Amino acid sequence: MGRNVVRLTILIMSTLLITACQETKNTDEESHGQYEDDKMIGLVREVDTENSVVSVDISRWEKRDRGNITTDEGYGISAEITDETILQYENTTEALLDDIKEGQKVLINPPKGNGFKGVAEEFILLDMTYEEKYKGLLSHLKDTLNIVVMYEKGETPPPQMDEKLMEKIEQETVMTWRPYQKDYVVDYKEELNIEKFPVILVFNSEELVFKTNKVEELYEFFKK
Repeated sequence: MGRNVVRLTILIMSTLLITACQETKNTDEESHGQYEDDKMIGLVREVDTENSVVSVDISRWEKRDRGNITTDEGYGISAEITDETILQYENTTEALLDDIKEGQKVLINPPKGNGFKGVAEEFILLDMTYEEKYKGLLSHLKDTLNIVVMYEKGETPPPQMDEKLMEKIEQETVMTWRPYQKDYVVDYKEELNIEKFPVILVFNSEELVFKTNKVEELYEFFKK
């Protein structure tokens, strides 16, 4: 078995205690730079449409003054959307509660510690870059490919797609597992033209470089 880094990534959308993702120094600098005291920005973790409450991970906003120091603790808030809430996209187009998807980058006013009491006066759905939308799939390590096994939510990958998948791959890689989320901000099934699950996706730091449903084809890819 080669020098393989196996990192099991489980997305838990119902909790506000979130483990921060490992990133490079440059990524940290860029992401921390966008956070300001009066602009509380976060990522949607869960949408309770019945009670009009949105759970948002604001960990990076909370840590905005810590520079490039990466710590594991997570921070979150629950923001209620009322009839008085200004709910819109960044281009000022009106939005609906059903438009809010998990993983969506949002701006909430007032910010925590500055009048926020659980009800959002403004809830803005921000534009997201390609890197932000594919952050969980793109490789964050230079010259290292990220192997992603994506499977139907509620199911588990077959045995041949667990950690043993790495045994015949000699080069250094990172491997993650994640369920397909239909209500995620990005419909990966549609955007990546995935016909069936489970599927094996291989990403470099910029894009998808290989896709297959067969383990044997993955091994052939790494032999090239």
